[in-house]
Amino acid sequence: MDPALASPIANEAFEDGEFSLEPEPYDDGLVEPRHIDLLYIEDSKADFQIVNRMLRSMDTFHADAFHAADLGAARRMSADRNFDVILVDYWLDTEIGVHAIDDLGGRLGSAPVILLTGTAGQDVRQIGLRAGAINCLDKNELNPALLETTIRYALHTFALEAQLKQAINDLHSANRAKADFFARMSHDLKTPLNAILGYAEVISEQLFGPDEAKKYAECALNIRAGGTHLLEVLNNLIYHSAGQGTFGRMAFEQADLRDLARRAAAMVKMSAKMRGHQIDLSLPDDAVMANCQPPMLTQAILNVLSNAVKYTPPGGRIGVRVREHRGSGEIRVDDNGIGMSADDVKIVLLPFRRVSLPPELAQDGTGIGLPIVVDILERHGGKLDIHSAPGEGTTVTFKIPSGQESPGADIIPMERSQNQ
Repeated sequence: MDPALASPIANEAFEDGEFSLEPEPYDDGLVEPRHIDLLYIEDSKADFQIVNRMLRSMDTFHADAFHAADLGAARRMSADRNFDVILVDYWLDTEIGVHAIDDLGGRLGSAPVILLTGTAGQDVRQIGLRAGAINCLDKNELNPALLETTIRYALHTFALEAQLKQAINDLHSANRAKADFFARMSHDLKTPLNAILGYAEVISEQLFGPDEAKKYAECALNIRAGGTHLLEVLNNLIYHSAGQGTFGRMAFEQADLRDLARRAAAMVKMSAKMRGHQIDLSLPDDAVMANCQPPMLTQAILNVLSNAVKYTPPGGRIGVRVREHRGSGEIRVDDNGIGMSADDVKIVLLPFRRVSLPPELAQDGTGIGLPIVVDILERHGGKLDIHSAPGEGTTVTFKIPSGQESPGADIIPMERSQNQ
């Protein structure tokens, strides 16, 4: 076709290169001959020679044909070489070629299979297709043009099926990831909501009596803190959904890690006070900046702080320290709570869900929100360190790369994002 007559739409592409209407090139041998390795499982050497002559006359393929006289030889040759196409005779001495098709994986094998037969009738074709052959050819009607067309069709169909299977696998993976994310976030949603409902019930039922205004005021403050926490979680869910299941498409901002630590500590302040805990903030004078997603990172800190409040006996101490160390921003949360053994640490990092897991992970986690913390940090290029001992307490350290741009992230200055 004259390029001048081609539709401009056919060559349309976005400037960023992420999308094009041009189809992906497919090596079907039409532009220039394509080399293929072909295995022909045939007990008759004469029939193999006939087909081999046809293969040599093809215009769109240069075929190297290999002959296997029986199924055992076909297995050995397939183990040593990756074939592009496999031809199978219907009758193989005392066996039938259907067994070979099944043995080589059929439609799930490494190459498309074409069944050749000298037996007339539709039954043979149906048997071959059910066994996994892409096509079935009658030897009595075979000619070079038909064989060449069938091979091209088989290669094209096999490639399309492989793409379809990959797309289905990707879809299943995306669905599993989404289900896993929301299952792990259920803990973070229920924790503030339960607190809100509990304190609201105390006020509505006047459980402290009619003259305890100060205590009811504290309950109202707890409800406010729980509502702020819940709003933070919901915002994260919205941002996550807007990013189509990936944090990578969310905008990264220049944020001061001291501000994130202050915000998370403020959210648990009333809960800590009700349990008699003291939260010590140790913040440097100079800013500790990081390119991050502030809502997600704040939620991660909040998850760890909430656990420290929950699992530290009344009157305990909880510390939050921020510093810059060896090119990374660090946020450390430590407590003198109940602590954990090394085995316990492994368990708390398991997702809290009710979906199938691999056999080696066939155990539900505790639902204390640490898996999502690990996920958030990994997507920031950071990591989570946990040091704990039973009866002594737990130290959880966030390590965030300082001054590094997240791959593909839009860096938005904190001042501009706050004014929007």
